[in-house]
Amino acid sequence: MSVRAFGALLVVAAVATGCARTVVGDPHAESDCDATTVLLVDVSLSMLAKDVSPTRLDAAQQAAKAFADDLPASANLGVVAFAGTASVLVKPTIDRTAVKSALDGLRLGERTATGEGIFTALAALESFASKVPNRIVLLSDGKQTVPDSLDDSRGAYTAAREAQQRGVSISTISLGTTGGTVDIPGSSPGSTEAIAVPVDDPSLREIANLAGGSFHAAPSADTLTEAFDSLTCGT
Repeated sequence: MSVRAFGALLVVAAVATGCARTVVGDPHAESDCDATTVLLVDVSLSMLAKDVSPTRLDAAQQAAKAFADDLPASANLGVVAFAGTASVLVKPTIDRTAVKSALDGLRLGERTATGEGIFTALAALESFASKVPNRIVLLSDGKQTVPDSLDDSRGAYTAAREAQQRGVSISTISLGTTGGTVDIPGSSPGSTEAIAVPVDDPSLREIANLAGGSFHAAPSADTLTEAFDSLTCGT
């Protein structure tokens, strides 16, 4: 190996160790370690599925709180929850107690308006004056149901394109498996019926692609933790 090639390898190694948890191929730069982040959490009823133990919701809450703790103390973090509608639970802040309290208090609702969630997260970031990069981390388990089309004016793909135009990246975490189910009341008294709620990797992967972020599949609590770890960039 030539001296020049050896020197190039040393440079690559130095860059790689500077942010050890960055996902290989992740478009985020090292400066995103201190990015202002909005954690966008799906709270649709399918989050009751138990294919991720103990439930998708419980696993999401625990992993998201650990994510909050693992971010640099100076990094601002907000929380937006969405089902059929979306709401800002915590504006970007360094107050981790407020963030974790909001995550503990998540309540489920009907339908999944992913695009509305993204637009709400963008509004939360726009209202927060920041000199560092802005990003959204979208944690969801299923397909958008409102509106019908992902390319609708309020659909997830349209919202992702808007994020890209504003310079806001969206990294997505797809929580669950294709075999997830939830129980609903059956036709006879006291009975229940299992309804399939499969995870929707393709749309979440495309949202990340459109908005310049990274996609992470999380079919278990362990892989969910790994996904969040890859987005903290080390502390």
